[in-house]
Amino acid sequence: MRKPQAKGGGEAAVDFGRLPGYIGYQVRQTQSAIFRDISRSIGECGVTPGEFSLLSMLASNPGLNSITLARLYRLDKATLSLSLKRLAGRGLIQTDRSEEDRRYSSLRLTPAGRKQLRRATRRIEMQERAMDAVLKPGEREQILDLLQRIAGAFDR
Repeated sequence: MRKPQAKGGGEAAVDFGRLPGYIGYQVRQTQSAIFRDISRSIGECGVTPGEFSLLSMLASNPGLNSITLARLYRLDKATLSLSLKRLAGRGLIQTDRSEEDRRYSSLRLTPAGRKQLRRATRRIEMQERAMDAVLKPGEREQILDLLQRIAGAFDR
C-alpha cells in the first residue's frame, strides 16, 4: 500500500501512521479528490455536484416529491428546500401540485434543466472514464459492489 508523504515548502515528510490502512480514511481521501475534480468540471456547467444529483433523480423520476427526495438523500426538508428553490429560481425545475395528494408538490425538470443535466452528465462521464482508465477489467464492478456492501453495513 502506498504511504502518503506530505512534502512541499521545505517541510519534512509527514508520517500518516495507521491512517492509510483504514478503509474509511481511504474512502474519504478518494471522495475528496473526486469531489474537487468534479466540482471544477461541472461548476463550469453552472451546477454543483449536489444539484447534479437532484437533477439526475428528477430526470429518472419525474413527479417525485420533496418528502421522498429528503428521505432518499437523508436530508432535512429545510436543507433540501433551499436547493430546490435555487434550482426552481434558475428555471431548471418546476413544481406542480401532486395529482394524487394536493398537499405535496411534484417536481420535474424543465427543458432548461434537461439541457443543463445533459451538459453536466457529459462532464461526469468524462470523469468516470478517467477513473476506469486506472482500473483493470472487472475492477469497476468489484469496487461498486464492495462500496455498496460497506454502506449497507451502516444503513440499518
